[in-house]
Amino acid sequence: MRPRFSFFACYELWRPVGRADFSQSFGAQGSVRLALVFRRGYAVGQKKVKEEAHPETDIRRVRNIGIIAHIDAGKTTTTERMLYYSGYTKRLGNVDEGDTVMDFLPAERDRGITITSAAISFDWNAHRINLIDTPGHADFTFEVIRSIRVLDGAVTVLDGVEGVEAQTEKVWQQAHEMKIPRIVFVNKMDREGAGFGRTVREIVGKLSARTCIINMPLFKNVMENGMTTAKFCGVIDVLEMKSIEWLPGTDGQEFIVRDLEGDNQEEAKKARVAIVETLAELDDDMVEKFLEVEDDHLAISSRDIKTSLRKCTLQNLVVPVLCGASFRNIGVQPLLDAVVDYLPSPVDRPPAILRAGKMALSITETDIGYALAFKVVHDNHSGKILVFIRVYSGTLRRLAKIYNTSNNTEEKALKLSRMYADASVDIEAIHEGHIGVISGTKDIRTGDTIMFDYQEPGEKKKFKREMMSLQLNPIIVPSPVFFASVEPKTVSDTRPMELALQALLREDPSLQVSVDEETSQTHLSGMGELHLEIASDRLLRELKVNAHVGKIQISYRESIENNFALNTPVSYTYKGVNKGAETSSTVSLVLRPIPEDLDCSYQDLKKQLEASVSLGDNNFLTFDEEYVFAHPNVSSEDASVALRVGAMAGLLHGKRFGLPMHSVQVIVKNIELPLEQDSAAPVTPAARFAITKFLESIPLESKVLMEPVMDVTVIVSEEDIGSVMSDISSARSGRVYALEDEIRRESSQAQNEYIDPDLVYSPPDHTLHLSKHNIRRDLQKRLIRAKVPLSEMVGYLKYLRAMTQGRGSFLMTFDRYERASKDRATSIWQNHYN
Repeated sequence: MRPRFSFFACYELWRPVGRADFSQSFGAQGSVRLALVFRRGYAVGQKKVKEEAHPETDIRRVRNIGIIAHIDAGKTTTTERMLYYSGYTKRLGNVDEGDTVMDFLPAERDRGITITSAAISFDWNAHRINLIDTPGHADFTFEVIRSIRVLDGAVTVLDGVEGVEAQTEKVWQQAHEMKIPRIVFVNKMDREGAGFGRTVREIVGKLSARTCIINMPLFKNVMENGMTTAKFCGVIDVLEMKSIEWLPGTDGQEFIVRDLEGDNQEEAKKARVAIVETLAELDDDMVEKFLEVEDDHLAISSRDIKTSLRKCTLQNLVVPVLCGASFRNIGVQPLLDAVVDYLPSPVDRPPAILRAGKMALSITETDIGYALAFKVVHDNHSGKILVFIRVYSGTLRRLAKIYNTSNNTEEKALKLSRMYADASVDIEAIHEGHIGVISGTKDIRTGDTIMFDYQEPGEKKKFKREMMSLQLNPIIVPSPVFFASVEPKTVSDTRPMELALQALLREDPSLQVSVDEETSQTHLSGMGELHLEIASDRLLRELKVNAHVGKIQISYRESIENNFALNTPVSYTYKGVNKGAETSSTVSLVLRPIPEDLDCSYQDLKKQLEASVSLGDNNFLTFDEEYVFAHPNVSSEDASVALRVGAMAGLLHGKRFGLPMHSVQVIVKNIELPLEQDSAAPVTPAARFAITKFLESIPLESKVLMEPVMDVTVIVSEEDIGSVMSDISSARSGRVYALEDEIRRESSQAQNEYIDPDLVYSPPDHTLHLSKHNIRRDLQKRLIRAKVPLSEMVGYLKYLRAMTQGRGSFLMTFDRYERASKDRATSIWQNHYN
């Protein structure tokens, strides 16, 4: 292929016939080259990949990853660059211009934020990357939770100016709890006030992560307005000991590779030594390599370091750290290389566990195919339901019979596809470890487990009964804390509104729909004000419903006082008809409150709840230890399902405030069905009215209001601590439970082990002296952590800024519902339900 030349006439410029990692484009020691990275394939000098190693069939070449971070850290911009350099898109999408691939909903493009977890697949360096871009706003935490559930690895994007922010800690903790390996990309290094070394210290201090810096920022001096300024222009590859400089004003596919000199070389040596020392503490193989080279850190090959680094990353012992500026098209290709090099394939992860009651089974112990539905979407183009699934075992083929073990329904996989944001490509099969889409199903919901027979076509295999109840760990849906009324403008608009609301609920289980029995008003509930605003906007604009959406209000609950005890069972006999004959079916039960804090004095209750059936809203269905159900025509499983449906209906409306019940244990004592009864249908109304009867028997003073309480983190300067804490404790009825230094916290939320940032290598931030951010205010700030009622946090930002002269900020997430005091309950009822 004919070489091209530019201003750097003395340097070779070539267009590789393909794409490999940067290290294979560096050339001989001491050479200086200008390389143009081609979008697809493999670079000059790399061996061709054998056909049998194709990522479609070789599970080792699959990477299921997510991009997680705080809002505005540059997640979507980074994703758009990944798509461009991999060859999926032909132009660079821009969040500000509203033409991104991943943010494809109108509301996302209007607001410039990511709302849903868009999934996309692309190839890089002979590997298939299935990538999910997740929202960073606290109102959409559920989107993050359900996407993390199916990931094998994650890229955490940080803002180089803001560092580790509060929402980053929340998402990091969620990934940590699921033991998901992570790498960190420090973005926006081109901005004034960006500090890579400072951010690394925050990663260590705030997240308790052992960092391994595999590339560092590269700066060069330029003249601006008669002054010399250091400009971010590329990265220093610590493992290859090279600098990579991207040419300004290009799309990021042209770069210069040079040997390191001077200060850059010395700093890279320090970083390389730090990597080797960190790995030697954790990996015996690295110790052996270290001894082989007679304690010379720099003599260990980059290949050996990469092997050890991958091993330790997969074990969640270290976190590789890279940097760049996605908007300026700098540093994204090395990030893609790191995804392939250090994040796990599905075979590197522990096998999924299937559960049914007390039975637990590793997915490797069965030859049946299993998949988890982690997202359901209504496709506006076709009008069909798209179900995003992660296949954990087997190969799901088109037209295969699928069985939903969560709701005992059977369907066919009529159409399979791979998603590219809002576009799709039809495929014949979704292989083990991959993420794909089933179209046209009727009953699959988010969190459902799908079982299928993955034998070759023509071979028949019968499902075993015991396998049909096994489920992959379900996704827990958090309780909504806001609601708004939704009313059709005309009678003819009622049915379209109901169908549209059903579509929204299938897509987003963190939304809920209820009907007020007294007013017949429909209520749409969600996780936050922005969450409901987006849902309402989609209802009106996208689903084109002719309806009026009311003012957003806080969602309260009703419960039973903690010290209430009534052990006498309440029975209700339901009169029905079976085959023309009148029948009587009776359910006897007891209701008990579930305290907010189940400490060591509630061990028996905790064990009961672990074996109980969840009814939502922290309500549980428990069978009394003496309960026995035996009937000639009705199975105990059918009776249990009927009980669950009846209990959920009975708890929908309390008998003091008319609000849904919360934190209630329903203990079933007995069920009596006529011998001639041939179904469990009468159990549902009997259970419902038995609960209603019990609620009516509870004394008025034992019926209490529950309010949503938020976990609030307020970031303030030292001088503002007193006034802010006083405001939280007195004016807002909050409880401060921690006061921490923002950088150095002895008890990290993310991990038990505290790591001193001063003992971990981080490069100096040479450019900060040129910036007004040279002593960032955040370094002097403190974190106030508190539990505060949601009603007291409405409009809080305005008050916080007034108290702190604009210096304070805060983040809040839903914690739980708590029983309100009598005075607060009276005030809430008068102010919100007048």
